[in-house]
Amino acid sequence: MAAFPSNEEDANLMMAASQAHIPTDKATSKSADSTSNSNTDALARSNLLRLETTELIKEATLHLHPNGNDSSIHYEAKWAPSVRGYVSNLSSVLGALDKCTLSPDVCLISSSSASGGGVKEKGMEQLNGGGGVESTKYRVPLQSDKFLKSLPGGSTTTTATTPWTFPFSGKVKIVPIGSYAHIGNAGLTNRHANGNVVPTLDLAVLVKGGDGDDDAFVSGKDYLNHRYTDKQNILAVHIAKQLSHKKHRSQIGSVHLTRVFGDSRKVALLLTPPTIENDDKKKGKDKKKKRKRSDTDDTDGGKKTKNKLRFHVRLIFGVEQEQQSQDNSNHHQNDDDSMDTEGSYGNFNDTQSFQSWIPISRLFPNRSNNRGAVKLSSTESTDVQHRPTPHYNNALSESLHLESTTNLISDTISNIFFGSNAVATPTTTFHETLLLIKIWALQRGLLRGHDSFTTTTIALILVYLYRTKTIGKRMGSVQAFTTFMKFWSEADWLGEDNATAAATVSSGSTPSISAGQLLARKMKRKSAFVIPADGKNESQTVAQCPQARHYREDIRGSSNDDENVPMTLLDCYKQCFTTASSSSSSIPNDCSSDSPILLDPTMTINYLARLSPSFVRESRAEAYAALRCIHGQERDGGLGSSGSGGAFRKLFLETNRFWTRYDAYVRIPLSVVPKMVSQRGGKKVDRVWGFDVEDLGYDESVCRSVVDVLHRALGDRITAVRLFTSGNGDIRKDGTSSNQSVENVGTKAIEDSDQSYNIPVRGTGSPPSTSSCGFMAEPGGRSPEPPVRPLNHDEPCLVVGLRIDPNASRRVVDRGPPAEDVEGSNAFVALWGDIAQLRRFQDGAIVRAVVWNLASPKNSIAVKTPQFSSMDRSMGGIVEKVVQHIVKLHFTESKLVKKGKAKQVSFELRNMVGLVDGVSSSSKPSPLSDSFSLHKNVMSAFDSLAEFLRQNSVAVIDNSLGTDKKSSKLGLPLKIDEVEPLSPSLRYSSLFPPVPHPLLGGTDLGTDKRKVSGAVEGSPVLIQIRFEGSSKWPSSLSAMGAAKCAMLIQLADGIEKLKQNENLDEFDGPIDVTPTYLDIGYRGYSWRIIVRADQELRMLKSLSNPTHEAKSLRLSLINRHVRGSMHHSLIHAVHTRHPSSSLVSRLAHRWVAAHMLSDMIPQEAIELIVAKIYTESQEGAVSKIQSMGMPPSTVAAGFFRFLQVLSTHDWANEPLIVDPQSHITAHDRGLIMSQFNSIRGPDVNKGPAMYIISPADYDGVEEMTGSKVVGDGSAELVDTTGSLERVWSPTYTSKFPERVVLHRASALAKCSLDHLTSCIVNGSSGSSWVAAFQESAASLTSYSALLRVDSPFVTDTGCCSTNADSFIGASKQDSNSEVTSPFERSLLKRYSGPKDLRKKMYKNLVLEKSTLHEWHPVKSLISRLRSKYGEYAVFFYNEFSPDIIAMIWRPAAFAPKAFSAMMSEYQSPVLKDWRDDSLVITNTDELISEIGYAGRDMLSDIKVLDDKKPPSKNEGKRQKK
Repeated sequence: MAAFPSNEEDANLMMAASQAHIPTDKATSKSADSTSNSNTDALARSNLLRLETTELIKEATLHLHPNGNDSSIHYEAKWAPSVRGYVSNLSSVLGALDKCTLSPDVCLISSSSASGGGVKEKGMEQLNGGGGVESTKYRVPLQSDKFLKSLPGGSTTTTATTPWTFPFSGKVKIVPIGSYAHIGNAGLTNRHANGNVVPTLDLAVLVKGGDGDDDAFVSGKDYLNHRYTDKQNILAVHIAKQLSHKKHRSQIGSVHLTRVFGDSRKVALLLTPPTIENDDKKKGKDKKKKRKRSDTDDTDGGKKTKNKLRFHVRLIFGVEQEQQSQDNSNHHQNDDDSMDTEGSYGNFNDTQSFQSWIPISRLFPNRSNNRGAVKLSSTESTDVQHRPTPHYNNALSESLHLESTTNLISDTISNIFFGSNAVATPTTTFHETLLLIKIWALQRGLLRGHDSFTTTTIALILVYLYRTKTIGKRMGSVQAFTTFMKFWSEADWLGEDNATAAATVSSGSTPSISAGQLLARKMKRKSAFVIPADGKNESQTVAQCPQARHYREDIRGSSNDDENVPMTLLDCYKQCFTTASSSSSSIPNDCSSDSPILLDPTMTINYLARLSPSFVRESRAEAYAALRCIHGQERDGGLGSSGSGGAFRKLFLETNRFWTRYDAYVRIPLSVVPKMVSQRGGKKVDRVWGFDVEDLGYDESVCRSVVDVLHRALGDRITAVRLFTSGNGDIRKDGTSSNQSVENVGTKAIEDSDQSYNIPVRGTGSPPSTSSCGFMAEPGGRSPEPPVRPLNHDEPCLVVGLRIDPNASRRVVDRGPPAEDVEGSNAFVALWGDIAQLRRFQDGAIVRAVVWNLASPKNSIAVKTPQFSSMDRSMGGIVEKVVQHIVKLHFTESKLVKKGKAKQVSFELRNMVGLVDGVSSSSKPSPLSDSFSLHKNVMSAFDSLAEFLRQNSVAVIDNSLGTDKKSSKLGLPLKIDEVEPLSPSLRYSSLFPPVPHPLLGGTDLGTDKRKVSGAVEGSPVLIQIRFEGSSKWPSSLSAMGAAKCAMLIQLADGIEKLKQNENLDEFDGPIDVTPTYLDIGYRGYSWRIIVRADQELRMLKSLSNPTHEAKSLRLSLINRHVRGSMHHSLIHAVHTRHPSSSLVSRLAHRWVAAHMLSDMIPQEAIELIVAKIYTESQEGAVSKIQSMGMPPSTVAAGFFRFLQVLSTHDWANEPLIVDPQSHITAHDRGLIMSQFNSIRGPDVNKGPAMYIISPADYDGVEEMTGSKVVGDGSAELVDTTGSLERVWSPTYTSKFPERVVLHRASALAKCSLDHLTSCIVNGSSGSSWVAAFQESAASLTSYSALLRVDSPFVTDTGCCSTNADSFIGASKQDSNSEVTSPFERSLLKRYSGPKDLRKKMYKNLVLEKSTLHEWHPVKSLISRLRSKYGEYAVFFYNEFSPDIIAMIWRPAAFAPKAFSAMMSEYQSPVLKDWRDDSLVITNTDELISEIGYAGRDMLSDIKVLDDKKPPSKNEGKRQKK
C-alpha cells in the first residue's frame, strides 16, 4: 500500500481533486465551474474536519506518566501525582507478600463437599444467598486436569483423592502496560471521551517461570490442559484477598474479580481507589476558609475535599520475560519429546531473545495443548490424534507478551517520531490517530469488551501501518485515520470476500462445493500480516524469524507425510485460524475458530485472535461507511447530518451501538443449552457445533457457535448477525447502568454501561447474577455464561442481533445439495433435522429441501406465538421461524424438547405490530385481520371506478340528439382523461383502512347481521379527475369554479341515470354534491371526487398583478392537485418497494395520535420522514462489504429510526431532504441550503419549524412535462423557464407543526425511544412497550386544561391516549374465542360505528340509504376551537380516540397590554403592578366559559389545571410566609 504525500496541504488538495466529479456534459465552461466547485467543497470539507478533530483531540487527551518528572508536570493531569502515589502503595503491598503454598481451596466459596474442608469467608454470604450451597463452588473457573483429579472421585487410578498444591514464593514484578505505559500515554483518554467511564490503568503482575528456579511459579508442563490458567486464577484470588484486607483498604480501596478481554478463563483484578474524605470539619472557620479557596485544586499537596473517582487500576497476570543473549537462543530442541525444555524466541529487533518455560514448538498454532482427560494418561507425544488448539496456545502467548507488546508500541513511536536525540513531546500523530480511532470505535460498540477491539490492538494495527510505510511520518491525523479505515475495510481478514461467493445461498439453491474446497479458497485469499521488525520489511521479518525457521525444521524432522500440513508458519496460522464457516447450509463446519491474523515480529502471538468473524464483518462495514462519510459520498441533508460538519458528527459524536444497529433481536436462554461438549473421555457427540470447546472454552464456544449456526441456517436472508457483548451496550450519561441502585455503594463506582463481570472479593455489593455466584467444581455441570453480566437477576441469555435482507428473507424453500453430494447432504440434514425431506422440483431434481410455508405442528413453538398477517412484510419474512427451529434443534436440551418444556424464542417487541395488523394464526381469521388485503381491496375498487369513469365519459354518436351528435353515457361535455388517487388508503398509509359498508354497495362482513352503522367512521377516499384539454373552459376565476361545480353535478346525475338504466349495484348510498367535491358510494367505499383543472392554474399564473387572494388560491390548488398527486406517487412507490415502510408509517401515525398531536404534525410529513429512512442514499455498489445503511426490514427497526430522526435531527439548522429517486440535483441541494439559511435568519428562529423538502416542493412544479407521476421513475422534471434558480419551500410543513409542538414531539420521541430500548435491553416479554403509545399521568398534568368528551362521540376506546389496548390473545371471558389483536378490535368498533347511529337490519325490509359519508364531530369541534381561540391556546387531541381535548395557554397571550375598546373581548383589568399601557390581561375564566359553550353538545367536563391568574395580595403574602 503506497503512502500518502508527505506534504499535508498537497495531500488535502489531492484528496479534494480525487473526489471531483468528472463532467460528461458538452458544455465545457459549465462543467469546469462544476468541477471547480466540487474541488472547493471537498477541500473545505477536509479542512473543516481537520479543525474539528483538532479540538476533539485537545479535549479528550489525557496524560498520566508512570514516572513523573519536571518536564511532564505542565501538560499532564493535575491528579497524576495521586495515580503515582496509588501505584506506589500498591507496589509496596504486593512486594510484601509472604511465601505460601496455594491450592484450589483458596478460591472456595462454600465447601460442603470439598476435600480438606473450607471456611466461608466474611463478606461472601451475599454471594451465597445467605445459606449453604450443596455443591462446591469456586470464585473463578477451575478446569485443569490436576484440579479435576483433586476432587473426590476425580482420580481414575487410585481411590484416594490427590490434593493439588503448589508453592508461591511471594515475589511478583509490577510493570505498567497498555496506554498507561506507552510513550505519551498513547490511547489514554479522559472520562468524557471514554464512554463516561473513568479510565482504567493496566498493571502487569508478572511471575517467574522455568525449571530449577525456586522462585518459579510455573514450570514443566504447566502449559497443558488449563494448568497455567488455573494457577494464575488461584494466584489472582490469593492476591485479591491480601489486597482487600482491612489494613490495606485505606490505601487500596475495593477489589473486584473481573475478566481479561472478556475471557471467562482468565481472571484479573479491578481496583477502585478509596475516596478522599474531608479532614477539616472539626477545625476553625479560618481553616475552613482556606480550604474553601482551594476546593478546585486537584493537586496532591494538602488535604483534599473533592470526593471524586478519577481512575481504576486493573491487574493483569502474566509471566516475566527473562532476557538472554542471542548465542543461547539456538540451544533448544524442537520436537515434542522435549516438552520440559525451555524455549526462547527472538524479539522484534533480533538482537536479543526472551526465555520462557514453554518449549518453542508448543506455541505453534497447530499444536494441541489442551487434551482430553483420558488421553492424558497415555504416553503419546504427538498431536496427530488431537485437534489443534490455536486459541488456547495464543492465550498462553498473551501472558508471555504483556511487557514486550507495550515495548513494541513505545519503540515504534520513539523511533519514528523522536529518534535517539529528539526531545519527547506530549503527543504525536500516532497519539492523535489512535485517539480518533478509539472514539470512533467506542461510539459503535467496537471497543472495550468481549469480542471487540482494545486500545492495544488498535495501536498494534497502527504500528503495522507505520512500520510498513502505509502511513507516512508527516501525515496528519485525519489522513492516518482515513488510511486505517481503508486498510481495515479492504483487507480480506477472513478470506471470504470472494471465496464464499460460490457458497452463498441464492434463491434457495445450494452450491456444489465441498468443505475442503471452500477451506482451501479461504486460506488462499485470507490476509495475514506480520509486524516488521525494526529495520526490516515484512517479508524480511518473516524470512528471518527464528520461530518460522524452527517451524520449518520441525516439519522436515516430522515423520508425518500429510499433504495438508502447511510448509510455512504463516500458512500454518492461516490454516488454524480458518474454518469452512459460510452462509451455506450444505457445508459442514463443527468449530468456530475463524479469526483475523496480525502477528508480532517473533510470530509467536496473533494479536487479533480474539476477534470473531461477526465482529470483523461489522467493523469492516463501519470502516467502509466511515470512508464514504470522509469522502463526502453521503448526501447532504442525510439522517443526522449537519451541513458541512456532518462528517465529524457522524464519525465521532453520534452513537450507533448494539441496540440501534439491527432489525430484530432474539434472546436465547442459556439454561436450556446442552451441557459442555467436551472431547475428554473420547466420547463422540453428534452435533454441528461444540468441537472447539477445548480450544475456545465452553462459554466462547457457545457464543461463536450460535452465531455460526444461525449464519449457516439463515444464509442470505440476513446481512449481519452479532451477539450482544460487553462494551456494546448503551452509553449512559452518568456512566452508570440502568439497574444501579443507591444502596450498592460497594460496586457503584465500577458499574458502567459495559455490563462487565465485576465480582466483589469482600464487603457488600450488588449481588451478582445466579450464574456468577460461583463456578461448579465439575465443568460439565454448569450452563454457559453470557458475555455480559445479566441485569436485575434476569435469567442468563444470549442476545442476538439480526440485520435482515427484506427481499431474500421471504424465500420459503431451502434446497439441499444434489443427491450425489453425500457430504453436503449429510451436512444439510444435520443442520435442519427431520424437516429436511426429499422433494421433487419442477426442474426434475429430487433433493432434500426445507419448506417454511407449511402448517406448523401443534406442539411447535411457532404456533404458541401469534402470527400476524403481515409477518413476511413486517417481521423479516420467515427469519423468526428459522431461528426458532435452529435454537430448538441445536441449542436446547433434547429432554426438554421431548417434555414440551422448551422455552419460547421470538423477536423482541414483535407484538407491537398488533397495533397496525391482525392475527392470522387463529383457526378462523377475521376478515379484518389483514391490513394489506384491506388496502388492496380499496385499491382494486379504485381501479374499477377509474375505469368506469374513463369509459363512460367517452363521447359516442347518439342519434337521439341528432345526426352525428356525440354524447357520453355520463353526459359530460369533456372526456375524463385521468383519475388520480390522493387518499392515504390508496398508498397503504391509512392506519385503519376503509372497510366495505353494506349500505354503500359493499357486502356484509358477517360481524353483526342485526345492526349496521349509519355513518362511515373515517374520511372518504379522496380522488381527483382531470378532463381532456379544451378551449371551452371559461376565462374568469368565478366562472371556472362554477364550471367545476357543474361538472360534478352532471357527473352525479349521469351516475344516477346509469344506476336506473343499467342496474349498477356497485353504486349505492347517497350522492352528495358540494361546490368543491362530490361524495358517492361505490363497492362499499365512500369516495370523494374533486376536479383538477390545469386551465385554472395557467390562468392564475398569467395574472400580471395578482392579489393576495389569487396567490393563496394558486398555491392551494398546486398543493392539492399537483403536489398532492406527486406526493401520493412518491409514497406509494416507497411503500411498494419496501413492504415494511407502510406499516412503519401507520405505526408512527398511531404514535403521533396517541400523544394527542393529531392534525398538528401532518400525515404527509410522517410519510416523508419514513420515506427518508427507507431511501437514504447508498450510492456505489459494495461488492465485498455489506452496507451499514440498509433500510430497516422490520416494523420495530423502522419505528425506532422514525423516533430517532424525530428526536435527533437538527430541525433548527438543517432541512430534511427526501429524494427517493434522486430527482434533486446537487445544484438544487445547494439552493435548498442557501434558501433555508436565508429563511431561518441569524437567530435561527424563523420560517417553518419542520423544514421537509421533497422533489415537488419547488416553484413552477405545475409546469413539469412528461408524466405527472414522480415515484415511478419515469417523471421528467424539466425547467421550462430556462432558469436553474428554483425557489424551494416546504409544502406540508409550511404552517404545521408549530415550534412548540415540534419541541414537544421531539421530547416525546426521545422518551419513547429510551423506553422501547429499555424494553429490549431488559427483555420485556409482556406489553410494557405500550407505555410508548400512551400519555402518562405526569404528562397530562403539564397541560393547562383538560376537556372531557362525552362517550357517545368516542367510537374506539382502544386507541385511547391514557389506557390503550395492547392485549393480543383470546378473550378472557370466552376461552374458545379467536386470538385477536388491538388493530382488529379497533377496526371492528369503527366498522360498527357510533351506537346512536346504528341501524337495525331486517330480512324483508330495505333500509333507507341515508348513510353519512363522513362523521368527525370532535375533529370539527377542534377546527372551530383552533380557528377562534388559537391565538390564546394550543389544542391537542387524539383523532382515533378523542376522549380528551387538552389545552396549553400561549404565554404571549397573557402578557399585560394596553386597553382598547375594540380589542376588549376576553380581557380583564390587571389587579396589581400597573404599568404604562399595561392595564388589561386575558381573562381565562371567560375563555374557558366560551370554549365550554362552543362544545356544549360534546363536552361532559372541563378541568382547569392552570388558570393563568396573577396571585392576589393575600395569596402573595401567604406565599411569602
